[in-house]
Amino acid sequence: MSQRLQCQRCLRPQSVCLCPSLGHCTSRHRVTILRHPSEAKSAKGTAHLCSLVLEGCTLIDGETQADFAPLKEALTRDNRPVWLLYPGDDATPLESLGSDCRPGHLLVLDGTWKKVHRMLQLNPWLQALPKVSFGELPQGNYQIRKARRTDSLSTLEAVAHALPRIDSCDTAPLFTAFEALKQSQLAHMPDSVKRRYLG
Repeated sequence: MSQRLQCQRCLRPQSVCLCPSLGHCTSRHRVTILRHPSEAKSAKGTAHLCSLVLEGCTLIDGETQADFAPLKEALTRDNRPVWLLYPGDDATPLESLGSDCRPGHLLVLDGTWKKVHRMLQLNPWLQALPKVSFGELPQGNYQIRKARRTDSLSTLEAVAHALPRIDSCDTAPLFTAFEALKQSQLAHMPDSVKRRYLG
């Protein structure tokens, strides 16, 4: 059986290529997504889409300190503030930084809560970074994937909601790409599965 032809840009089968829905947006801040290796081949993953739409967004697959050693070294030479987007009592609300704050470097972890927690345990240097999170949690709309926690957002949603709080950028193209992914996935779900996700 022959494999379906794949788009080399969005990495989707050509029959459901998302490229026509991928726009472009920019920010004063750099964004680096640290993606757990198990997410790399997930059809529902949003990190790759985010890296295609957002200029200055880098995607790194890994889990251990060795995987992220080049990034850690590069950050020591970066004169911008570095923040880890992660919830917690010690996290600074993004809203308090403001849209005119100094340009920084935002690190975002991509994976299930369990896998992200393991990434943090394996990388004490990540735990030591200043954390930022949402003062008011945006409403997530990740209908194609179940999450146990009520404060769950897809990686793309997290980035798209975070940047306007610390920049005057328009992240609408990210939401457009996200909607295209959802509709593509829903269109190919059996009705029984779709009902389970949509309720």
